[in-house]
Amino acid sequence: MQVVWLSYSPDDQKNPNRKTPIGIYFLRRIAECMMHQGKYRNLPYIIVVLGLFFATAAEFYLHALSGIVTGYTHLYYLLIIILAYYFRYKAVLGGVYLGAIHSIADMYLIGFVTTDALIRSGSFVAAALLSAFLAATIVPAVPVKEVIENSMQRVQAILVSEADIVQMRKEGDVASLLGILAHGEMDQRYAAIDALGLLRDPRAIELLVESTRSDTYSGLRWKAAEALARIGKPSVGPLITLLNDPDEDVRWKVAIALGEIKDPRAIKPLINVLSDPDSYVRSRAALALGTIGDPAIPDLVKALASDDPAVRAAAASALGIIGSVDAIHPLIRALFDPVDRVKIEAAEAVAKIGDPALSALIDALKSAQHEKVSMIVVDPAVIETLIDMLDGADPALRLDLAAVLKELDDPSLSHLIEELSDANSL
Repeated sequence: MQVVWLSYSPDDQKNPNRKTPIGIYFLRRIAECMMHQGKYRNLPYIIVVLGLFFATAAEFYLHALSGIVTGYTHLYYLLIIILAYYFRYKAVLGGVYLGAIHSIADMYLIGFVTTDALIRSGSFVAAALLSAFLAATIVPAVPVKEVIENSMQRVQAILVSEADIVQMRKEGDVASLLGILAHGEMDQRYAAIDALGLLRDPRAIELLVESTRSDTYSGLRWKAAEALARIGKPSVGPLITLLNDPDEDVRWKVAIALGEIKDPRAIKPLINVLSDPDSYVRSRAALALGTIGDPAIPDLVKALASDDPAVRAAAASALGIIGSVDAIHPLIRALFDPVDRVKIEAAEAVAKIGDPALSALIDALKSAQHEKVSMIVVDPAVIETLIDMLDGADPALRLDLAAVLKELDDPSLSHLIEELSDANSL
């Protein structure tokens, strides 16, 4: 007997190449019987009709003809419970019927209805009411059908191999992959997530988002975020909601995913993440904004004026990744920021833009007050970044920068001034 895998799709029988293990086949039939699916859907009606038939026969033969008044009537309560389970308060009709035929049989036997028979008849109705009430209030809290279905799917998922999952991906069997993601073991779910990402089917979004939020294994949460990124624009809305996830690992992974999708809807939410308490999340949000590119520039320029220095630094970093000439002047202004980290990020961003920023940088240094220029060069990391940017640049620009530094009359800058002025270094 060939065992390949089990489909979670209702129409899995349409695939002639798919075989079901014999054990699972019988488990399915038992579950169908219990849940009354397929050809067993009429089973409750059959049970009720047969039960009422035998009750009628018992009253006629045992009670009316043989004179046996009680004993067998205890079985009626079992029938009443079954009626209540399937038909809720309609079970009262069954109780009335059972009480009626019991009273009629008693009258046939002795010519009138005894008190005992009336009490028993009334107890059938009362039992039907009580059973229906319990079935309507308690039974729904125990989802028998769902429990059985989930158990079946879990058993099915355990039998699936990695090769089976690859085959499902090749066939585009999203329904089966979602079933494995919902019910499989860790390795199987990981492979299913990867396959769902490769298929890029929006039907997987809801369950993938749930995996990023609640999965016990962080590796699966990250993999789910990657799969959502592969699905693309349909995932943007759910991914944006995950930027507020309590797990910082999820937040930075989602930020990267949004950057890969490059949808402008993610710009403002990512700008908000630049103030995230986790530095790595902030850096990944900046990287994502840089990946989105030019559409993010206006919001990033506004972020350079934020009261939060972490936001200003991350915005400068993102603008450097974009490398647009439109960001030159805002970044040069950021060089005069009172926070060293912001100045360093701005300097590195200006250096990444390169030659187009040189003239604007020299002009800004020339026109700035000495105190402000000193704010820049006091940090060696900043000035070295700017000096490195001038390697191979126009000699005139190097001399201009040397002149600006010379006017500061700072002995600690003499070496840098000589290097910029030395003809051999041009």
